[in-house]
Order: sequence, then C-alpha cells, then structure tokens
Amino acid sequence: MRLITRERLAPLLLGTLAGSLVAGRLGTALGCGLLAAWAAWRAGAARPSGPMLRLVVVGMGMALLLNAVLVPGRPLGPLPHVSVEGARLGLLLALRLAGAVVAVQGLAAIWPGERAADELARLVGPLERLRVPVREARAVLGLALRFAPLLADEATRIARVQDLRAGRPARGWRERFTRRRAVAVPVMVNALERAERVGLALEARHHRLRPLGRPLGRGDAGRWVFAAAGLAVAATSLVWRG
Repeated sequence: MRLITRERLAPLLLGTLAGSLVAGRLGTALGCGLLAAWAAWRAGAARPSGPMLRLVVVGMGMALLLNAVLVPGRPLGPLPHVSVEGARLGLLLALRLAGAVVAVQGLAAIWPGERAADELARLVGPLERLRVPVREARAVLGLALRFAPLLADEATRIARVQDLRAGRPARGWRERFTRRRAVAVPVMVNALERAERVGLALEARHHRLRPLGRPLGRGDAGRWVFAAAGLAVAATSLVWRG
C-alpha cells in the first residue's frame, strides 16, 4: 500500500497554507513554500494559468516595492528611499503569497470544484456542537464554487459585447475604466437574477442540507500521519513568528 497518495497530501497542503499565511520569518516562509511546491507536484497540480500567474507576480512585486519604500529603516545601498527592513518585510510577504498560492493550487488538484467545500466542512464538522453553521456554510461555498465559472464566462461575454458596441479598442485608462464599469453592472444584475432562480429551484425541490462526511477513523493511519505533519508545519510557523 502506498504511503503517499493524493488524498493524504491534502492535510499537509492545508498545513503549508496556514504556515505560509502566518509565517513571520524568511526561513519559515521559504520552507512552507518549498514543502507546498513538493506536495502540489506529488498531487499532480497543473501549472497556474497565465492571468493567475501574472496576478501573483504583480502582487509579489507590489508587496516588495511598497514595503521597501514605505517602511522606515536603514537605506539599502545607493537607494536612499529604500530601506533594508522594508525590503525584508516585502520579501517575506512575497514568499508568503507564493507559498499560499502554490498550496491552493495543490488543494485544487486534490479537491476539484464543490468537493473542496465538502472536505473542509468535514474537517470542521465538530464545530457544529458549538452551534457553528458548518452545513449552511458548506452549502453556500458549494454553490459559489459551482457558479463561479459561469459568472466568469458571463463577464467575458458581456465585455466582448461592450467592445463590439464601442466599435474600437479602449484607449487610455479612462476608457478602460469606463468599459469595465459598463461590464460590472450587467454582471451584477445577472448574478442576482441567477441567484434568485437557483433559490426558487432549491425551494421547489425541497432542498435539505446533506449530512457531513465521517471524520478520520482508526483505519486512516496514513492520513493521520500527514494531518499531524500539516499541524506541525502550521504550529512551527506560528511559534517562530517572533
């Protein structure tokens, strides 16, 4: 029986995700990112799409630049307006962002679509004893994951229609902003109308909340190992913040 499987890597990816988000040192952030990259590779995660990769790179660059310029401290070499402390904080934030994105990419490969909502609800299922609405949150998140691609396709279609109505590509940031505003309103209206239709359909079918899945049992020793590893990564990153 194989010890490392796609399903068993999910708790480790969750631990690296939490560790990346709370990392307070460059070493822990880099370690969480490398561990997340290894786990995502073993899980068979696909490469990020072009727009997503550009968004992450721009976010990392903005984090590094803004922290380096705005955080006071010792000047960094011949750059008087850039501080060493700010560059360090910016690099830390960039590594945290990269590690979190890689972990989410790996989780998306293991838990595609609505299954992510089911698995997360199963993990936090014991919180229902404290009257936390876990099943309600699972239903809302599942619907959001199911209809998010439809909303993105609708936004793309409306943007193309607006470009055709304008007769030419947008010129300058003002025209681009006007085009995006002309897209946002119809998209919001369509989203509200779709939500109303879905709500009526669920009510007509007497929709009921599904029970949560079973928690990890004694037979899931392999998953317990990786769950403990994920908790250890997150705890180590949290303890070493200081």
